[in-house]
Amino acid sequence: MEKKNQEEKFDAQENQEEVSDSDLNREIQAGEWMRLREFKTYRKRSRQGKIIATHQAISNRLAQLEKLFYQLVRDHPQKATKLLKEIKRLRQLKEYLLQALIWEEQGVFEDHQEPEELEELL
Repeated sequence: MEKKNQEEKFDAQENQEEVSDSDLNREIQAGEWMRLREFKTYRKRSRQGKIIATHQAISNRLAQLEKLFYQLVRDHPQKATKLLKEIKRLRQLKEYLLQALIWEEQGVFEDHQEPEELEELL
């Protein structure tokens, strides 16, 4: 009886982790990179895993913003400057994450200062 209860608890916990994992994947696909730390499965990842997930989420957000940017430039060029500034900022963060992945593998990540936006994520 006790073994059956333990198995049921384990199955429920495993199912909950799968749901949480799929929620995290949806956030990454949606480009919601600033919300990733809200997910337990994200917090459990290694630093390398966090860097990769954050990079993918920022890449997805960039794709969305670039699509909007081209539409905005076509229709209202003067209004596109704010969006362009955000795109440039995200591109810089994306480049930093690629470099951070290299630093992490070399074991020198701690020697480099993180951008403020990424401090709590990595």
